[in-house]
Amino acid sequence: MNAFAEAFATERAASLPASWGDTQHNRWFIVDQLPQAIMLVHEDRSMLSANPMARRLIDGGAIRINDGRLTALGQLGSLPLARLLAQAAAGAALDCAVWFERCLSTGLLHLSRSRHSQAGLSLPPPGSPVLLVVQIDQPALAQSARIDAIAQKYQLSATERHVLMLLADGMTVEGSARHLAVQLSTVRSHVRALLGKTQAPSLMQLLRWTGSAQALPH
Repeated sequence: MNAFAEAFATERAASLPASWGDTQHNRWFIVDQLPQAIMLVHEDRSMLSANPMARRLIDGGAIRINDGRLTALGQLGSLPLARLLAQAAAGAALDCAVWFERCLSTGLLHLSRSRHSQAGLSLPPPGSPVLLVVQIDQPALAQSARIDAIAQKYQLSATERHVLMLLADGMTVEGSARHLAVQLSTVRSHVRALLGKTQAPSLMQLLRWTGSAQALPH
């Protein structure tokens, strides 16, 4: 996230091909297509720009704007936002977790100082524009990728992977047996195989690995 944000928070025109022409226009065209919510906000919380994803969050109430100023982003109100913007405007690159009550979703907020010239803005001193990037978590995608990583690392069979997926989704061993239309003893055998291949101390620990960001044990 930091590297991504800094790519737009610092001047990069020299690295772009001449055929791009108006690099500022093309850069913001790319930003408009990204799935992250991206905003430029002045240090005093005045909104300067927002891409389509950010506008959708604003329309849905996850981000609140009053009188042209950013007043809330997830659980962050105006005071903590003002502190974060001041730190970012001073040159700090910040990351913090955010959550959104209406949809019970979570995400990562990144803040870093932008440049007046790059943003195409004419801003009165003091203060600087700050780039805000909100990456909304996608738990289902992350869990699926995590299970794929476990399956490849520990050479799980297709059936073992399927059983792990069902259990990670909250299904019980008994429910998994009914879902797969097999004997309970068959699913228990798959669970024993999963524990043996992964060397997980318990099924609970194995399921924790499917939803954790920590590195898998070697």
